[in-house]
Amino acid sequence: MRQKLSQHLLRNGVAVLAWLSCIAAHAEQPITGPKLHWVKNDAPPFYIIESDSQQGFGDQLQTLIEDALGNYQHDTLRVPLSRLSSSWAAYDPLCFATMIHEAPLSDDYLLSVPNAMYLPHGIITTKAFAESLPRQSNGSVSLESVISASSISMGHISGRTYGEKLDDILHKHRHNIEINTRAGSTETKGILTMLSQGRFDFVIDYEFVLNHYAGSDEDADQLRFLPIAETFGNFILGAVGCSNSPEGRKAIRAINKALPDIVNSRQYRRAVGSWLVPTGDEASYWNKFDDVLKKYLGLPVSPDKTTRLPLAGSE
Repeated sequence: MRQKLSQHLLRNGVAVLAWLSCIAAHAEQPITGPKLHWVKNDAPPFYIIESDSQQGFGDQLQTLIEDALGNYQHDTLRVPLSRLSSSWAAYDPLCFATMIHEAPLSDDYLLSVPNAMYLPHGIITTKAFAESLPRQSNGSVSLESVISASSISMGHISGRTYGEKLDDILHKHRHNIEINTRAGSTETKGILTMLSQGRFDFVIDYEFVLNHYAGSDEDADQLRFLPIAETFGNFILGAVGCSNSPEGRKAIRAINKALPDIVNSRQYRRAVGSWLVPTGDEASYWNKFDDVLKKYLGLPVSPDKTTRLPLAGSE
């Protein structure tokens, strides 16, 4: 009896070990699906390259998309924004998680359905220059009035665009603007540091970009954010951009399928809350976010058709 029991336990033990071995072998098998390249640039708080413990909004959004696209092998490249336009074909398929949801500037890439809501860009300038600008009753400043009144200097990250309305104003008065272009690593921090040192009069960027910079740089108390009158009260839709190729179109279809669940998830809201919500105006942001979520985010919305052109030194 004891011998039979020992034989029974041995047989079952061998079977369990074999089963566990099969599970382990299956778990260790590498993903053999297609490779999807992602690009990040040094643009906090979208992408925080220098920190091992902190992720920016774009970092977290990309991670959520990667998790949803488990059949792909994901690979991340560091590419300055100035080189993005030449990278779509070189790393096909290539995707970038934080683009503006407007008509592409070229046929090299295409866009996903909207994936984010950003409050509009503003003028970031020094305290002294801000005090010289005429304000409207809501505290905003007319960009067109500022750049058309006299010659002015502007800091610009190579490859950057600001949406149709602001891009059109900048092109209309391009002859009146001295553009100081910065490319390469530390693009965002570098351009704001140059501004605080008085190298030019202003830059255009989001308020949350200045807020992040203010928390990490001692010179930031010299800078101010001013809403732009021409876009006051508006919002900007974000999207994923991918190579305009057969493989890129497959990736966009997979991303579009995943985005509705992502933008409705708790993890996504936490990422938004960490970076995109303005301090002191949280309720207003979330009310607008909920409206935009229902109408645009994760839904098949076509980007506006525009005739935008990049600024000098851009894509």
